Amino acid sequence: MAAPRARTIMFTAMGALVLAFLIFAFRPEPLHVEAGAASRGPMQISITDDGRTRVKELYVVSAPIAGRVLRLEPEVGDRVVAGETLLATMLPSGPAFLDERRQKEAEAAVEAARAALELAQASVSKAEAEVDYAQAEIKRTETLVASNTASPAALDRAQLAFRTAAAQLDTAKSSVRMRRADVAVAEAALIGPDQADGAGGGVVQINAPISGAVLALSHESEGVVAVGTPLLELGDPQDIEIVADFLSHQAVQVKPGAHVMVEGWGGEPLSGHVRLVEPKGFTKFSALGIEEQRVNIIIDFDDASREQLGQLGHGFRVEPRIILWEGENVLQVPTSALFRKGESWAVFRIIDDTAVLTEVEVGRMNDREAEIMGGLTDGETVVLHPADVLEDGMSVTIHVQ
Repeated sequence: MAAPRARTIMFTAMGALVLAFLIFAFRPEPLHVEAGAASRGPMQISITDDGRTRVKELYVVSAPIAGRVLRLEPEVGDRVVAGETLLATMLPSGPAFLDERRQKEAEAAVEAARAALELAQASVSKAEAEVDYAQAEIKRTETLVASNTASPAALDRAQLAFRTAAAQLDTAKSSVRMRRADVAVAEAALIGPDQADGAGGGVVQINAPISGAVLALSHESEGVVAVGTPLLELGDPQDIEIVADFLSHQAVQVKPGAHVMVEGWGGEPLSGHVRLVEPKGFTKFSALGIEEQRVNIIIDFDDASREQLGQLGHGFRVEPRIILWEGENVLQVPTSALFRKGESWAVFRIIDDTAVLTEVEVGRMNDREAEIMGGLTDGETVVLHPADVLEDGMSVTIHVQ
């Protein structure tokens, strides 16, 4: 009887060992997860986009007349003084070349003008002769009137004839002057570029309208320009602002005076503030061809950062970050811990190596953190990037990187 009982005890023990081995071998292992913590600290809500710097008062100096501008002496970056620094000198443009037909026409016009001048000069000679005759007629009539041979009326007629002849002489002399001017005009039409000496008047000197620096040269070399042609740009590179275009649904959240951190310009972040949100938007296509409605926001640098502006200039790229809201002691968790549970937000808390599904009330949220209004306390551990297979009550192991 002892032997069967011993075998029974042995087989029972062996079965228990096999069952224990099977339970241990096929039990679910804890899920490896990344963990974070709910903590209190400063938090900001901000928006960021590309922007560029620009001089507040940009002056484009243009040609006041049509003519030939000499080569500009100032170079980009040179300082200028208002009313003193000479920016450009302009001369009248030279005459154009004449083709064969225009040459013949101009020469014929000169001959016609000279012939008209000779005709006018002949009229002067004729008028002078009539004046001399009228003067002699007056003397003869006066003698006859003195001897009672002619009536006083005859003397009046002689004097009238003299005055008429004198007026015709003045007219003829004026005609000569006019014809001489016609000859000068016709001869001027024959002047070509090789005959112009450029010593005439009409020289215009353009001085700097403001004190600042030369930002760009639009027309550096000598050449003929039309009136209003831009020559160079002036401005004060120390007096700059930022213009950045934000999406319109972001711009409506920005108020004048909002604090701005200027980043991405190649140095330490600079401080600034919003001066203006422009009241008019515009359409812009993104790099992917998506139509966007954008609004320009104008940003001024704070006085504390002006001493650092020497490295920035007109048209530099920057990344302004406009702070919409900030708090100093905010309970927050990484946004990667949040997921949707129906209409609510939820997280997995880690309590005694077990994932506990917990609904939370979320306030403000940025790219990295979310404000927790309820459901968590400071210091509690939560699962980051929860996997789809993670369920409430599942055992977890924190993965250490």
